[in-house]
Amino acid sequence: MINIPKDFEEYTRILMGEDLYRTLIKGLKQEDSPTTIRINPFKRCAVNMDLVSNNVPWCKDGYYLKERPTFTFDPLFHAGSYYVQEASSMFIDHIIRQYIHYPVTALDLCAAPGGKSTCAQSAFPIGSTLIANEPITKRAQILSENILKFGHSQIAVTNNFPKDFKKTKLLFDIIIADVPCSGEGMFRKDPKAISSWSKENVKKCCQLQRSIIKDIWDNLKPGGFLIYSTCTFNSLENEENVAWIIKELGAKLLPIHTEKEWNITGSLIGNPLNGADSTAQQFPVYRFLPGKTLGEGLFICLLQKTQPEPNTLPSNNISLLQKDYFRKALKPLKLLAYGVNEPEEKGKHKIPHISQALMKDADNSLYPTIDVSYHTAIAYLRGEAITLSHDIPHGIILLTYKNQPLGYAKNIGNRANNLYPQEWRIRSTYVPKEPNIIL
Repeated sequence: MINIPKDFEEYTRILMGEDLYRTLIKGLKQEDSPTTIRINPFKRCAVNMDLVSNNVPWCKDGYYLKERPTFTFDPLFHAGSYYVQEASSMFIDHIIRQYIHYPVTALDLCAAPGGKSTCAQSAFPIGSTLIANEPITKRAQILSENILKFGHSQIAVTNNFPKDFKKTKLLFDIIIADVPCSGEGMFRKDPKAISSWSKENVKKCCQLQRSIIKDIWDNLKPGGFLIYSTCTFNSLENEENVAWIIKELGAKLLPIHTEKEWNITGSLIGNPLNGADSTAQQFPVYRFLPGKTLGEGLFICLLQKTQPEPNTLPSNNISLLQKDYFRKALKPLKLLAYGVNEPEEKGKHKIPHISQALMKDADNSLYPTIDVSYHTAIAYLRGEAITLSHDIPHGIILLTYKNQPLGYAKNIGNRANNLYPQEWRIRSTYVPKEPNIIL
């Protein structure tokens, strides 16, 4: 049972009203939050419907599971065939499919651990490109791993602060800003979010969020889209910040079609630009509340940059990642991953990078492909040397599980040496008797 901070309780009860507040608190005190996965459309596998309770209604590749399996021991999880993502945050798929109908260049500004980036790239039209950025180095490493496993060559991973992008002079059609926040929406999921919450921290987060959007605003094209989101409930970090963006930076809110049965809540303070008499319908923002919506807490909206210049989003936009100047533009940034990395030189031999195994359009024709059993796959992902049949060629081989690439090994006859990245390996020595079959 979670202990709700008294200041949060008093503020939120006034903001939401008694009935909605009681619904929220009941939802926050539920011990088990829904477990949801999103299938990777670029590594299409059929989901095991026996494990599924329902589809996520706002994301065509999203599924609610009946119970939470141990994902660590599913090789297809490591292969990037699906991603474990909270359902509310999949709403970005719905926004993109409603408004984006041509290839775009996008930036996910605060992207770790990678759920929104991979969800967005799945929804973008073919030919779209994305920079997935994370300012915090440790989190950026996790982001890089998840993006590489996702296997899309038109995603670059960077480790920079928003102001660093000014040096690149890159202009984006879409910027996704899931900004750092006070974390009220994570109360059910993360006890640390409760212990770190305070009214003072809410105010600090509000100012930080404004500075982040201001720092990146010049990199958004006139007419370009900003998807602004937080995982918190208060109006200061949400409606009031959106009103600030509209008034101070020059933007307009765009409505997003939703269904009544999704139980999404709108603005809790009407339109802060029009005073107390305004309605939520005049200020189209979208709030996911535990206890009402089947997911964790989320606030999200879509803004469009308004400036005198004409809209610069051409219908035949060419991917930046296909242009020669893209790498030059990225030079001021700390680039962690981009497509297939160069092989590593080891004496007379070249060891292919793991990105080549996992990238959906990479050429692996040089390497024999061996589909392995469940227990061999787990041993490989744990970093163990594995034994293969005697008819397997010596040298670099590509290991797959259910035809989904896992990585490389070097077969030397009596065993195959493991080339799976050390930092990605399964640490647990436990092996389930029965495989976890999600797909």
